[in-house]
Amino acid sequence: MTLPLNHNNQGRNKVTVLGLAAAVLVLAFLQSVGTMPWLLIMLGLFAVPAAIDVIRNPKTQFSLTEEKLSWKNSGQTAELPLARIESARFDTRWDFSVRVTLTLIDKSKLRIPQDVMPYHATLEKEFEALNIPTERQHFRVI
Repeated sequence: MTLPLNHNNQGRNKVTVLGLAAAVLVLAFLQSVGTMPWLLIMLGLFAVPAAIDVIRNPKTQFSLTEEKLSWKNSGQTAELPLARIESARFDTRWDFSVRVTLTLIDKSKLRIPQDVMPYHATLEKEFEALNIPTERQHFRVI
């Protein structure tokens, strides 16, 4: 067990900047070969979220200790005692992203935001080490 598990992330990272640069290069190439402007705009819309992340550089934090689970992103701050967690469900989506939904002892559900998540396999091992039951579901649509 490697607690505490701390994970920090920011929007302006190498992968995002390189992906945005690649998108700009592809759009520039398409424009140079005479692609219609409306098509360039439609394709360029896919790069807007990456551009927003590079410009705003949102920072996120995730922390798991033996007593609590907490996270913070630009729109949400949460702190949850581990004693309130009944189980954790890891759902793999069709885009290969993994969503984690916590079932609390009062049977309510709480989803950990995707932007604060550490690597899902590490989180699953830590939950198992803390005796929090985990469940894996592959390729669920919702």
